[in-house]
Amino acid sequence: MKIKSIIETANSAWNKALNSGNIKALASLYTDNATLSPGNGTTLAGRSEIEALFNSFVENGVHNHTLEIIECGGSDKVIYQVSKWNANGAESSSFGGITMSVLEQSSDGQWHTNSHVWNMKT
Repeated sequence: MKIKSIIETANSAWNKALNSGNIKALASLYTDNATLSPGNGTTLAGRSEIEALFNSFVENGVHNHTLEIIECGGSDKVIYQVSKWNANGAESSSFGGITMSVLEQSSDGQWHTNSHVWNMKT
């Protein structure tokens, strides 16, 4: 199993979905019971809450999101990544930080994010 390749593919799909504003596709990249913490001390649970968060990002002009893998690993059906992220806002301001996500392989062989946490540097 080539973990980095799997994560690069997942990151590409994630970036494409957010940057094109396809929030339904973005939410489908998470497990049904995924948890997400956007670095503000809150935790969201499930696709509908995750979808609502990312919809608000797109509505507020977040675009040009990128991910650069710092470290990745795992085994069998659970893998993880630590990455640098960067994006632009509506006013072309740039912001970013570090993100960590855990992906699980489903019975059909697809990889979905089960846990996602990030911080933001200002």
